[in-house]
Amino acid sequence: MATIEAMNRLIAFLSFIIIVGISSCAPSEEELLAKGRALMGTEDYTEAVKTFNELLASNPNSYDALNAKGVALLRLGQLDESLTVFSQAINTDTTNYRAFFNRGNAFRMLGRDNEAMMDYDYVTEIAPDVIDAYTNRGAILFKYGEFDRALFDFEFALRIDPQNALLYLNKGKTELRINNPEDAIFSLNKAVEMQPDLGEAYYWLGLAELARDNKQAGCDYLFQAQSLNFEGATQAISQNCMQ
Repeated sequence: MATIEAMNRLIAFLSFIIIVGISSCAPSEEELLAKGRALMGTEDYTEAVKTFNELLASNPNSYDALNAKGVALLRLGQLDESLTVFSQAINTDTTNYRAFFNRGNAFRMLGRDNEAMMDYDYVTEIAPDVIDAYTNRGAILFKYGEFDRALFDFEFALRIDPQNALLYLNKGKTELRINNPEDAIFSLNKAVEMQPDLGEAYYWLGLAELARDNKQAGCDYLFQAQSLNFEGATQAISQNCMQ
């Protein structure tokens, strides 16, 4: 009897060791999250989604995993699916701006600009230093001709990041649209000082100089934009510089 009891205790002990060993071999949430992010770093978004799904199988309310999975789906072009996942992330934490911002990007890519604006609006409320929220919202406002509001967003973002060439580009484009070529030229020159290969800035500089009746300067800038392969420069040259 004693021998049987001893054997049973040994079997129970060995079973415990096996279970613990198996559990210790399973990757932790932190490890799975790191693995998924590493896969995204190598642009292997399909495997990244699988890794995040593995994490979410044990913790379906992991904000970080949901947000990261949504980004991976966005990169795969699965926009509707990414919207669903970002919304799930938002349901787990309404105080974190990242899923709102990413969902806004997904809405924007789908052409659902009003919904994108709502998400960007919320981001600027809860995380007022997120530059891209102002940049993206400003781009939508520019698209619909709301130039004064767009200019406000670009100027506000520049207060946060005054060394951002793309913000100066967007500011200059908007200033030209509200018939202020002098300010536009100043902003666009700042953009090319910071990023000399920014073909779009030369294009808009060309248009701004043409708006001031400076044909030679305008055409010089347009030819510079063309040399940098900016789309639209060739047509602008044919319309303004070939007479």
